[in-house]
Amino acid sequence: MPMMLDLYAGFGGQSEAFHADGWNVLRIDNNPLLSGVDRMVITDIRHLTPTESHQGRIEYVHASPPCTEFSTAYSSPRSMAQREGRDFMPDMTWFIEAMRIIEAVKPRYWSIENVKGSIRYVEPVLGKPSLIVGPYVYWGNFPRFDPSNVVLTEKRHKDRRWSPLRSNHKAKIDLSVSEAFLNAMKSQKTLFEY
Repeated sequence: MPMMLDLYAGFGGQSEAFHADGWNVLRIDNNPLLSGVDRMVITDIRHLTPTESHQGRIEYVHASPPCTEFSTAYSSPRSMAQREGRDFMPDMTWFIEAMRIIEAVKPRYWSIENVKGSIRYVEPVLGKPSLIVGPYVYWGNFPRFDPSNVVLTEKRHKDRRWSPLRSNHKAKIDLSVSEAFLNAMKSQKTLFEY
């Protein structure tokens, strides 16, 4: 059974189709309010130490670092700094930690997702985005698919103003995106399969 590691998982949107397909999914997040999410471990990924025994066992690692630093929303740190005429440089710790785990695990596939506002800050570290699906920007090593075939939930249907997990609801990756990744990986052939 293939294994997937979903870092900064939130509600586990990116791993949802993989879990439904029978993959062994492990979701990691540091928010204790998400402890009810299936297959979730609540911890800070800075405390994770993959070992050589993890190498090759994990087929796919995905990370969705918090987007607050990169958001262009009115009350985001970046927007407030711009309005106040201050220089702004986002904290890249969460991207660096995700890459540390990916490099240690050496999965067949990996992806890091964030908002469009992150592109100018992440490009110097990870290069140009590999794929953009609506509001989701991906970097990584994974089979590409046509994003125009993915039907996305309207943003207004994701807003839960009453919820203490409002930002997690808004950031949840659509099931259709997770399914597109899964289908692309399942249809990927190795040289030995020809």
